[in-house]
Amino acid sequence: MGRLHRSLAPTAPTPPSTSQYAAPPRSNLPVMLTHFVGRNTELTSLGRLLQDPLCRLLTLVGPGGIGKTRLAIEAASRHQADFVDGVCFVPLASLSSPEFVAPAIIDALDFSFQGQVDPRIQLLNYLAGKQTLLVLDNIEHLLDSVGLLADILQHTRGIKLLVTSRERLNLQSEWVFVVQGLSVPPDNLTERVEEFTSVELFVQTARRVKADFVLQGDETMAVSRICRLVEGMPLGIELAATWVSVLTCRQIERQIEYSLDFLTTSMRDMPNRQRSLRAVFDHSWNLLTPEERAVLSRLAVFRGDFDQDASEQVAGAGLPILLALSSKSLLRRKENGLFDLHEVVRQYALAFLVHDPSSEATHLRHCEFYLGLLRDQEAALHGTNQLEVIRQLKDALDNVRTAWRWAVSHDKFALIGSALRSLGWLCNVGVLYQEGIEQIELVVQALRAQPESSERQIVLGKALAQQGILFFRQGRFNRALMALEESLVILRPMHDPAVLTDPLIVTGIIMHLIGNINRAQALLEEGLISAQSAGNLFYTAYALYNLGYVAGLLGRYAEGYEQMAAGLAMWRQHGDLNSIALGLNYISETAVHLGRLEEAQDFLHESLALLTPLGDRWAMGIAYRFLALATLAQGKAEEAQPFIHKSLDLFNGVITGADVAYSLIVLGEITRTLGSRVEARRVLCQALQMAMEVQVLPLALDALTGLARLYLETDAPENALSLSVTVLNHPACAYETKRSAYRVRVEAEAQLTAHQIRAVCDGAANQPLEVIVAHIARTHDLLKSADEESE
Repeated sequence: MGRLHRSLAPTAPTPPSTSQYAAPPRSNLPVMLTHFVGRNTELTSLGRLLQDPLCRLLTLVGPGGIGKTRLAIEAASRHQADFVDGVCFVPLASLSSPEFVAPAIIDALDFSFQGQVDPRIQLLNYLAGKQTLLVLDNIEHLLDSVGLLADILQHTRGIKLLVTSRERLNLQSEWVFVVQGLSVPPDNLTERVEEFTSVELFVQTARRVKADFVLQGDETMAVSRICRLVEGMPLGIELAATWVSVLTCRQIERQIEYSLDFLTTSMRDMPNRQRSLRAVFDHSWNLLTPEERAVLSRLAVFRGDFDQDASEQVAGAGLPILLALSSKSLLRRKENGLFDLHEVVRQYALAFLVHDPSSEATHLRHCEFYLGLLRDQEAALHGTNQLEVIRQLKDALDNVRTAWRWAVSHDKFALIGSALRSLGWLCNVGVLYQEGIEQIELVVQALRAQPESSERQIVLGKALAQQGILFFRQGRFNRALMALEESLVILRPMHDPAVLTDPLIVTGIIMHLIGNINRAQALLEEGLISAQSAGNLFYTAYALYNLGYVAGLLGRYAEGYEQMAAGLAMWRQHGDLNSIALGLNYISETAVHLGRLEEAQDFLHESLALLTPLGDRWAMGIAYRFLALATLAQGKAEEAQPFIHKSLDLFNGVITGADVAYSLIVLGEITRTLGSRVEARRVLCQALQMAMEVQVLPLALDALTGLARLYLETDAPENALSLSVTVLNHPACAYETKRSAYRVRVEAEAQLTAHQIRAVCDGAANQPLEVIVAHIARTHDLLKSADEESE
């Protein structure tokens, strides 16, 4: 769609307010629904460390359930004002691989990433200059990612890291704070035991499940004993206290004492009495009904949040049993209505599922549920509720990943095939390009290892098509074409228009971007027929719109405008905000060529209004570029300048290659119009180099035309004529570029003799484009050196 079609980009950071009443620092710390108990000494110590400029990486170390997360949140909350750019909480427990740590931090910081720039680099660029406290929770299973933390500290000055882990990170910059249990009453103490924070927590939890609970008599001794048995560990205390509605504290004490097996996981140098939390979970498990045990073990298949519908279909857990498990602190119900398991509880319960004969059936139901969810949301991803559907599917992403990988490892290719297009589009509009590419690559590699069959071929062809689309959105045109062309080779013999539309149309778009107009038109026309045959209105609009854009590239602007408007109308009917905004962006360019300048500006303002909630910096950068073009066409170069700088600012650090090159070409034209020819030459040379690097030849020819105009204005008509002839003779030259180059040629020839004209034209005809570009680059370097010496 349009001349360029690249990956989305993160939302630009909001500049600090200039109001005398500064907004409070940003924070996404979870809202705690219960009172924080004790730990005043720890909080005082942590406060000093957080304010110590030498302490930039502070790790709270302790066994699972010791309260590291709650302590970190409380400490961060009390020191929000110390960090100008706020506090950001990053939950890591549900991540299955170190590669997801950087995206998780990016997501928590509430900006999007994409393009060809490594997400790790984008994160470092975003954090540079910030004064933020990053709270990274539960990193112990992702220790291979700690190099990222070292990079953050090395490349920033104002970032502090507060990390919770069961294991030290073993980095030179690490300050370790060992988290112990809450204070417990000494043995035989019978008075004022409620002053010990472990007892205070027990009572608080007990009163949530039994409002009239009172600590007195023998119960006091039993609670003290319980707190000592679990050594003040908050999770153990809370789990024990939930049973006061059905058991006496003495009974709870005996149950825990009978099966105590403490702290066996991460603390290698601890005494035996501290080596296991199993006593707590065994006790809780033994008090569950057989149905509750079975359901809890099946719930362990979930990763991250899940809703009631998922729990019922996958684990057979109706609302009553969910509430029962929740009341026993084995299942958490969040403010948004979703459920999740504490990771330690999940791992404990999963051990039972592994040995359960129903394990594979449970995993299959989980897989069918989440891949079915993807499949069933395909239409909604293009509809009026696009933003909400993207949010819901992103909330389910941990479970989608788990289901997808299980399906791949168990050869559930028909199920995968039904969800491929939805996954592709979710990753497309949800700014998850690399995620999608990697998940689909798992499928591609698994299918290549399978014996050839019709089922294998159709899923492989569809997978390659969706992967190619995501490569295309990243701007990796060569990889995109490899995948899309192979997809077409596989799918064409099946004569199924429903599966051919995607690779036909997107390959056609890439063809017109790189200047192969004839093949682009043929593929788009074939794609239009396929989309119509399949009854796919979205891709019908996609093909029709891009055929209109191609018509504009050939100079048939009125015809192209009508086709693009028809495609845009179909997208409006669907309510797909992403496609509507992109459609508005590129039809505005055609409107400019038709002289409909005010209409073009209206299109672009509407596009920006749609894109703001999407946080789409890439598409917003395109909109600002075309807004600059429309303003320049009105003869308002000074007013156009801020728009093009906004475009480049939005791309900066995230987008590279063709989109940046196009905006630089527009900037070069604006700069030239304003009389800054040296700067215009520099900008256009930079654009030319970028366009050649990504082999988007139409843009390279645009840049050459701008340089030819500069040569003409600086009394170098022979150079101007040479470049204009090169542009006019090149098959990738678009209609509008030809018009501009032709005007330069006419003006240059008017200043030259017939002999000079023939000599220049003959010389230009014998030089490949690459040679000319290399010569311009060398000349630019020489001029740049001369300018620097003169300064």
